[in-house]
Amino acid sequence: MSASSKKRLRKELAAEMLTEKQRQEKKEAKKLKAMTISFVAIMLVIAIVFSVVLVDNGINRSGYFQKKTIAATVNKQDMNSVQVNYYLTDYIKNLYSTWQSQYGENLNVMLGFMGMDGNKPLNKQDYDKEKGTTWADYYLGEALSKAKSDLALYAKAVTEGFKLSDDEQKAMDSNLSMINLYAQLYGYKNADKFLQATYGYGSTLESYTEYTKISTIASAFYSKYSADLKYDDAAIRGYEKGKENNFTSFTYATYTLTADDFLPETADGENKKEPTAEETAAALKKAEEAINSLKDATNLDDLNKQIGALEINKDSKDPVTSISKTDLLYPQVPANLQKWLADKARLENEITVIAEESTSKDKDGKEVKTVDGYTVVLFQKRNENLNKLANVRHLLVAFEGGSTATDGSKTYSDAEKTKAKTEAEKLLKEWESGKKTEESFIELVKKHTKDDASKETGGLYEDIHPKSSYVPNFLNWCIDSNRKVGDTGIIQSEYGYHIMYFSSFDELTYRDYMIREEMRTNDVDAWYNKTLEGTSTSVGETKYLNMDIVLANLGS
Repeated sequence: MSASSKKRLRKELAAEMLTEKQRQEKKEAKKLKAMTISFVAIMLVIAIVFSVVLVDNGINRSGYFQKKTIAATVNKQDMNSVQVNYYLTDYIKNLYSTWQSQYGENLNVMLGFMGMDGNKPLNKQDYDKEKGTTWADYYLGEALSKAKSDLALYAKAVTEGFKLSDDEQKAMDSNLSMINLYAQLYGYKNADKFLQATYGYGSTLESYTEYTKISTIASAFYSKYSADLKYDDAAIRGYEKGKENNFTSFTYATYTLTADDFLPETADGENKKEPTAEETAAALKKAEEAINSLKDATNLDDLNKQIGALEINKDSKDPVTSISKTDLLYPQVPANLQKWLADKARLENEITVIAEESTSKDKDGKEVKTVDGYTVVLFQKRNENLNKLANVRHLLVAFEGGSTATDGSKTYSDAEKTKAKTEAEKLLKEWESGKKTEESFIELVKKHTKDDASKETGGLYEDIHPKSSYVPNFLNWCIDSNRKVGDTGIIQSEYGYHIMYFSSFDELTYRDYMIREEMRTNDVDAWYNKTLEGTSTSVGETKYLNMDIVLANLGS
């Protein structure tokens, strides 16, 4: 090959290599361009999604969705998520607060009995597995029932021109004004932010004020209707006729033995096997004989002594006695004991034996009564509840200091208690050294009492009866049968020392009070049910409702 040929070939190869390189560069450039376009597209999608999330989150925080979403329809009125959240959250919070005061440190145990876990969101706990509902669903239903009641009562109140009293209006305004204070105390920018932390996005002072107004007026309207109902003696006597026993109380003692008490048992106390009819009959006969052996008891002490001496009780580690019932109202007495106890011919310490029966249905659907055991009953006293209601005044010298336990309860040292007692004694002597009148006692109360609930009324508590829910020492002092108008004294309670003043007796007896209140309850229920006629509730979109509340968080 000539030199010129070689030179031409090199040029051609170089040209081919250049062309191939150019083609490769062009290919890589196209690939890079495609990748760049894809990257830009992906980033654009991410940017769009991120901006949508930001916008969505911003809108969510603004409460837009909560205000626009219909969470329920109550009495044909649409309620958005914000409005329903007020009812739902307050219903659960108030219920939990009630449980805390009732059960204290045993609250979690009680929640367990009810099928709830206080540490799990309510919408993650089954209420009815078959229906697929949670505890949150259940409480939403209860909250909407409250909303239905409020809206119906509020509408009726408006129609009838009802207005809050000055005191009720002031109390409501005062409670609402406190929201701004709470917002400042807890570091929130304003009342709206504080409410949103409690009830969720979309909550505002304006909407919460409307919710509070409706609830307050509904409650006050209901209370006023009830309070305005009046019943004279003729009405009371007429209502009482034919059901006199219902307002009479009985004091008695019982002891029961059943066939199960005499069936063969294993070491752990359970029956070895299902007893035969013959074994059951024999056991029932032994129960009857043991109970009948107690019929000659002459009084409660004698009855308890004989019960303890029964063969069946000889190996018991603890003394076995009867069960005493004191001043139990007739409707609360077991049905099989009512007729015997209510017989006005009954004498103190009279005793009888009554069969304990159960009712079942045979294969033909007919009711069959079976005797399961026997009860010995000792009658002690019949109480017609003719004692008059008591009205008292008190001045509370509260304990100060104290140490708080984990369950929230407080204990006070002897020194702290002594200090309160000394102060109470000093104030009573101050009153005794003066005019010693009820008016001067009222002045003393308004000046010194720590019971804010009764301060403005001079420490007055009215219509006190044996079943009133006051602390025992307080109640027992008030209902003492020897109490006279003008009596004073000092008693201790868990709150401190109370300087007591007996103000007066009502004309109304406890018996007539019970009759009157039963009449009132019946009449108010009839009026209330009529008010709610035609009302309804239906659940809408629950996405923005506080269904995930954790009960334990409410106590923190």
